[in-house]
Amino acid sequence: MRTEVRAPRLSPNDAAQRNALNTGLIKRVPLGRVQSAAMTNGGYPQELNSLPLLAGLDAADRHAMIQAGLPRRANKGELIFLAGHPCEGLWAVLDGRIKLVRSSPDGKELVLHLVEGGETFAAVGLFGQRTYPATAIALEETSLWLWPRDNIVHLLTATPELSVALLGALSAWTRTLVTKMELLTHRKVEERLALFLLGLGGDRPVEPGTEIPLTIPMHVIAGILGTAPEVLSRTLRKLEEGGIIKIGRRKITLTDPPGLLRIAGSTEPTWP
Repeated sequence: MRTEVRAPRLSPNDAAQRNALNTGLIKRVPLGRVQSAAMTNGGYPQELNSLPLLAGLDAADRHAMIQAGLPRRANKGELIFLAGHPCEGLWAVLDGRIKLVRSSPDGKELVLHLVEGGETFAAVGLFGQRTYPATAIALEETSLWLWPRDNIVHLLTATPELSVALLGALSAWTRTLVTKMELLTHRKVEERLALFLLGLGGDRPVEPGTEIPLTIPMHVIAGILGTAPEVLSRTLRKLEEGGIIKIGRRKITLTDPPGLLRIAGSTEPTWP
């Protein structure tokens, strides 16, 4: 049986998202059952067991937490919620990827964060003004889990371990946003790009010939770096012409990792 909900209503202040919805660039997400390949014996997606938010709970509290949530699914490009609109509850990505964005009136998009499988988001909307601080859009087919606000608030009151875990998640989000604000404010686009590329390499040793797969669209990378797509293209070409990288199809090869590290200005580069 499908779970039907109403799509969020747009206010006059949602100009960029309104235009995208009207032109079909963004579609409202049909919210229904998760079609997960791996299910627990209780009929819930197995990915729920690996959520850090639930890791510190005992079996009974974890079961109660899972039962309090609802499965949702979003196709690529579909809208999950809009900035400024009432917060439905706490969300988790089980599989897939979404972007959290803020858009200016002229449609320019700043990507605040990419939410991957195993991460929760929108916790800040549970409190205070009780509205979403950003817009969430699926970058690919994504399985989600939603804990309605009343349910999660009740569980937070009854389960101290859950409250501590949620505070930890909010703390991590705050650190991420502070770090990103510092990078966007004090670093040049070339430096941000170098940090981003090195961060995509993960924990692998950085050496000549290292290939960095690009699974994120270029316009999204531009939004993450706080720049325009054309500026990103020029910066990539500049690095390639300088012998730092080689641009391939959906990948970038590091031809001069020490040079990229110098541009990044860090011996332990990370991107929030």
